Amino acid sequence: MAAWWGSSLVASLLALPPAFALIRYQVHVLAERPEALAQVRRQVPDAYFVQGDGQVFILAGTFVNRSHAQRRQAELEQLGLPVRVVSRQDRDPPLPPAFLAPPTAPPFDPQRPFATQVPNPSRDPGLEERVRRFFPQAIEVRYRGQPALQTGTFSRLSLAQEQARWLTAQGLPAVVVSLAEENAASPPPAQGERYWVLVADPSGEKLAALEHLLPGSLPLIYDSRRVVRTGGFADLATASEQVRYLASHGYEAGIFPADLRRSQPILVRDSPPSLPAASSAGFWVVVQAGEEALPKVRQFAPDAFVRGSVIQVGTYRQRANAERARRSLAEAGFDARILPVK
Repeated sequence: MAAWWGSSLVASLLALPPAFALIRYQVHVLAERPEALAQVRRQVPDAYFVQGDGQVFILAGTFVNRSHAQRRQAELEQLGLPVRVVSRQDRDPPLPPAFLAPPTAPPFDPQRPFATQVPNPSRDPGLEERVRRFFPQAIEVRYRGQPALQTGTFSRLSLAQEQARWLTAQGLPAVVVSLAEENAASPPPAQGERYWVLVADPSGEKLAALEHLLPGSLPLIYDSRRVVRTGGFADLATASEQVRYLASHGYEAGIFPADLRRSQPILVRDSPPSLPAASSAGFWVVVQAGEEALPKVRQFAPDAFVRGSVIQVGTYRQRANAERARRSLAEAGFDARILPVK
């Protein structure tokens, strides 16, 4: 009798009506643009696209308490986006993630011949989601015949390498490519880099001093040798002037073709033990704005790019220079700030 009663109790509990099932409340943002996701992620970093009822929208939180979900709804509605709160039961299947069609590659711009790309040969959706968390407008491209995500294009090699180093530091190994070589039919930029001035630096001990002498110097592997690139030039005469300048300070330099096929950036800077840790410190100048403000910012800083929830305008070794840039941006109406390089 006891066994029958116990089994009947279990059966009755399993057959509880829906009213007794645990209910959760989801916040849905009815938008499917990458720009909208970037907006939402400033307040809800873990928001992502899902699909349900034949449409794609943003899942911006799941709550046990309806009032908490409504509070999130009110916060997101202040962004000017349509938001709804939907009740779902634990037994309902989870909403599958949605991946929007990536933006198509724009035409080659000879004034921005360098690009930063994150190779993704296996098309790992997790890697793509992490890249788009920082760069929602990343485009799908091919890197050495394999899928990759392109996060930005730049007028100078040093700026592309800076973004590649930052991405690599976030656990997203990035590379720098020359778009001019991939678009050989397009004429090279009139002021592009055709020649590099290189200083051999097999142990890495010259980098800090060369950075102080010529800000913007970068460590490279060129023809399998470790070097410091101190400058990029469009003509031999100007490159030769820098070689003479370096010689006057005791450095032997050479002029080489600006060829990315023969080089690769050193993405992790390893400071020699004899140098203080602060020697590579600097300052970022950023604008507190999202992807939608990037075209306007680029009118003042052509190489600005989106980094997380801000737009990075430049990197400066001296705070005085960073402060000058911040003031100029503030006078133009931007909410500009200075951050220490991390």
